[in-house]
Amino acid sequence: STEGADRPRLRILVIGADPDDPESCAGGVLALAADAGHDVTSVYLTTGEAGIPGTNSAAAADIRRKEAQRACEILGVKAVFFGEIDGATVVDKARYQKMADFLQEQKPDLVITHWPIDTHRDHRACSNLVYDAWIAGGKRFALYYMEAMTGHQTMGFQPSDHVDIGA
Repeated sequence: STEGADRPRLRILVIGADPDDPESCAGGVLALAADAGHDVTSVYLTTGEAGIPGTNSAAAADIRRKEAQRACEILGVKAVFFGEIDGATVVDKARYQKMADFLQEQKPDLVITHWPIDTHRDHRACSNLVYDAWIAGGKRFALYYMEAMTGHQTMGFQPSDHVDIGA
């Protein structure tokens, strides 16, 4: 199809704390952007080591990493794992620099990440790392926030922009 051929191809990153966050918070946007021919990546701060009760961390990480990779195949996007530990993410000078370096290397046009007011520590850590990298990098990409389990995890979120994912 030549529809949209005259539009620029965007580099879009959805950066979530754990496997399932990019998909459950912005899966429709991921799919629509990929279908439109944009370069789309789902970034996972952790591999979800603490995400399956009764399963040890290595097994949980393996299961959740595979699930995320499969979800990305279905959505037509790339998967990148950032290397932090589920439930034990760290926000420090080294992690701020790591995220800044990562985003500088990726050169995104658009980044979507967690809203910073959230009951989940990993969501807050992810949001802070991305926001700091955006500031440090000179605000060179558009930054948007996504919500997760509004009222239970994401708090005080009043969206100003909506994307129709009905298609």
